[in-house]
Amino acid sequence: MQSNIREKLFGSMSEEQESRYILTVAERILRCDGYLLWVIIGVQAFNLLYALIYTNGKLHSVSSRVYSSLYLFLMLLSVIGLFLHRYLKKNLPAKAMLTVRLQVIYGFLLILWGACTTAYDQRVSDNVTVYLIVAFTVSVLVYMTPGQAAVSFVTVQIFLFLAIPAFQTDSTRLHGVLLNTVVMTLLSFLIAVYRYSNYRKGYLIHQEMLEKNRILNEAANHDSLTGLYNRRFLNGQMDEIYRYCARNQRTMTIMMMDIDSFKNYNDTYGHQQGDECLRRMTWRLLQEMDPKQEYLIRYGGEEFLYVGTNLDHKTAQEKAEEFTKVIRDLIIGPSEKDPRNITISIGLFTEIPSMEMAEDKEWINSVARADSALYEAKKSGKDQWIDFSVQ
Repeated sequence: MQSNIREKLFGSMSEEQESRYILTVAERILRCDGYLLWVIIGVQAFNLLYALIYTNGKLHSVSSRVYSSLYLFLMLLSVIGLFLHRYLKKNLPAKAMLTVRLQVIYGFLLILWGACTTAYDQRVSDNVTVYLIVAFTVSVLVYMTPGQAAVSFVTVQIFLFLAIPAFQTDSTRLHGVLLNTVVMTLLSFLIAVYRYSNYRKGYLIHQEMLEKNRILNEAANHDSLTGLYNRRFLNGQMDEIYRYCARNQRTMTIMMMDIDSFKNYNDTYGHQQGDECLRRMTWRLLQEMDPKQEYLIRYGGEEFLYVGTNLDHKTAQEKAEEFTKVIRDLIIGPSEKDPRNITISIGLFTEIPSMEMAEDKEWINSVARADSALYEAKKSGKDQWIDFSVQ
């Protein structure tokens, strides 16, 4: 029952999701809270300067020394926070959890500082503005779990119940002061819990959207039958692949492949066996490829496009030879007695593109050259590869 309520309020995450979530929280803290530290340092520096000017630099009264000590404490605490901020930023993601915990500690000390200042203010007034501002600021800007928020705000409220009566001697004002702090403490706690819940749920919704987008993108860029990249991927990514080769002066290898006499194969064995043939053939070709630098794209029907980004010309020719061999030896049928072998023809084209060629989308012409080589391989007898590269 309790776990269901917690899940509804705060969302449920796996350990891996929780780890990524904490990293996201830490990144947000380090991205935004540096500005808060500078503001606090600036305000406390102004307060110190004002106290020195007001007392002609002597701080001769007890109150001026107490207030100056409070200002100096918070300023030094914030300066330490700045140094930790830089250290933690350099050491993410390893220090993500430490980042979150240190922010909670700083937030608690900030609330306690506001409570101390407000309690001491009661000597001369019933003003609780400092505590109200600090508690509200912490609830809005400091990330705390409900448990951490409860411990922080309840501890500070207990301190206020003990400290304020020691300075507020007017019993008619005391009740109102304590009531104001209780109301603000409760509101600040509720705001902190709401932010925690809202942030977690927002993160989960965002991750769900990213996953759905990933699945949609995967489906849009892959062929449903073979699982290979499709023409959409080619049109969307080939510019970048070509620019990568141009930028790094790497050889771009393109092979246009086609299953020989595939229509006759389909007519003889049926379309279901034809689909199985396509799946088996692509599975076998992928075994000969490095997915980090080689791509296989279903170009249409029984025609496939191979793109390699780091093969020299000789290696490309060896790769083409290997492709024809492994497909020739591949058994598509259910047994060796009924092997149903196939062969493929390949048109090969390699080049090292320039940035000017990349800007002009010359890869389209490269694909056309490979396609012409494929036509020649078919015309010359099939089950072979022909190279149209310019050497």
